[in-house]
Amino acid sequence: MLTQIDIINLATIQKLHVELSSGTTVITGETGAGKSVLIDAIELALGGRGTGDFVRQGCEKADISLTFAVRKLPDIQSWLRQHDLENEDECIIRRTLSRDGRSKSYINHIPTTLQVLRELSDLLINIHGQHEHQALFQLATQRDMLDKYAGHLDLTAKVAALSQEWHSVQNTLAQLRMANQESSSRSDFLRFQLLELEELQLKPNEFQTLDLEHKQLANAGALLENLAFALTTLADDENHNAGRALNQILHALENIREFNPKAALWIENIKNALIQVNDVENELRHYQENIDLDPERLQWIEQRIGTLFDMARKHKIAPDNLLALQEKITAELASLDNSDARLAELAEQLLVIEKNYQAAAKKLSASRAKASLQLAKEITAIIHELSLPHGKFEVGFSKDDVPVFASFGAEKIIFQITTNVGQPLQPLAKVASGGELSRISLAIHMATAEQHTIPTLIFDEVDVGISGGTAEIVGKLLRRLGATHQLLCITHSPQVAAQGQQHLLVAKRHESDATYTDVRLLTAKEKISEMARMLGGVEITKKTLEHAREMVEKV
Repeated sequence: MLTQIDIINLATIQKLHVELSSGTTVITGETGAGKSVLIDAIELALGGRGTGDFVRQGCEKADISLTFAVRKLPDIQSWLRQHDLENEDECIIRRTLSRDGRSKSYINHIPTTLQVLRELSDLLINIHGQHEHQALFQLATQRDMLDKYAGHLDLTAKVAALSQEWHSVQNTLAQLRMANQESSSRSDFLRFQLLELEELQLKPNEFQTLDLEHKQLANAGALLENLAFALTTLADDENHNAGRALNQILHALENIREFNPKAALWIENIKNALIQVNDVENELRHYQENIDLDPERLQWIEQRIGTLFDMARKHKIAPDNLLALQEKITAELASLDNSDARLAELAEQLLVIEKNYQAAAKKLSASRAKASLQLAKEITAIIHELSLPHGKFEVGFSKDDVPVFASFGAEKIIFQITTNVGQPLQPLAKVASGGELSRISLAIHMATAEQHTIPTLIFDEVDVGISGGTAEIVGKLLRRLGATHQLLCITHSPQVAAQGQQHLLVAKRHESDATYTDVRLLTAKEKISEMARMLGGVEITKKTLEHAREMVEKV
């Protein structure tokens, strides 16, 4: 339930604090007083689109806060817990809007995105406006209303999911069938390429290995010459070699060890150098002994490298990528060879999805048909109360132009109405009279609102075009609905306003070239005065006041 509204610097509102109670709250005021600003503020706070034009003239930022009591709303408490946004028994939604159009949103003082905010807002408030007639004409809106009324949203979600799955598998199947038509020639081409590559008997890293061996064989003479020089300098020259020199240095350092403590470190380093020289000598001798001066091997390697280069050039790749190409072609061939099996698998899967969809859609259709009878009965009864005694409402079903495996089920939902004896039922969009349409719209909202789990409902001048006794009935219906929901109702009708358990007056004032909108809770006496204004216009007479008092006392 919405308990508080706080607004700062929004349009003509400078600062506003409103406390709300349960039941039905009516909101009245002169035309142009700013009643719509209050609804705009609530819609903005709940994630509606806003621009810098909403910010009060001369200010840089507007700030709107809505406080909800959620202790008795387990669904909302569960949602808050799932999003780590719980705050004991309260939920505070806040949104700021800067003059440059930027906005920030908060849930229980934690920054959030508009998407998350709107998701929560859908659980908290539903706004029924006088401009919803066009939306009511849309078949999708009518279908959603019936489905929510029937309470089978889990079934509609299942049908939608199966529809999406069917279309996804169907698209995959169509693509595979198209590819399969071209696969025969593609397979022949790939088999030819694979045969050429397999004949090469490629080995992992073969090209790099051959390239290194080719460099060694091609430069064997230079390698042996440099190895001989290195070994001679290291060890083979009896008079002058690195090993002999290091041993002489070691002997000299041993002679000065007792005179300089640092000599021990120098001796250790020379010993390490001797070890490394010996290791290098052994490795060089091993390498020297294994150098192969084989002209035939060199010729074979050159031919093999040439063959690899030719094949790589043919496929426009590097020689060391030939084996990867062979593996890729093998995999593609396997995929093509398995396409028939995959086609059969997908076709079987599609049949299962179709069967499941048809079962779910049939169940949904039956649920809709059952709910439509009760909904039609309730709406027709309310229409009769609203001074349309010959009115009749029905929910029509049509399978014309319904796409196969449609996400919304097997039929279109069409709200149909007749208001006069002898006239046939017609789609809602063909109702000509604005007053009739307002009453029918209100009846639909009243009947479907009973099924809402949303705690707060706002009716923004839905009684437009209705007056007299009919308006009084509208007020009573709204008051009745206020027994199960919190209602905020903006109205110009005194008959509707009389039924409010709480009455807010919106007024505009002008001071020093500035305009201000104020909202205040009326006392019982003030409520009668406001009702008299709504009844009598400019001049309020004693008789008008008595009439207003009588209307309030009748409630």
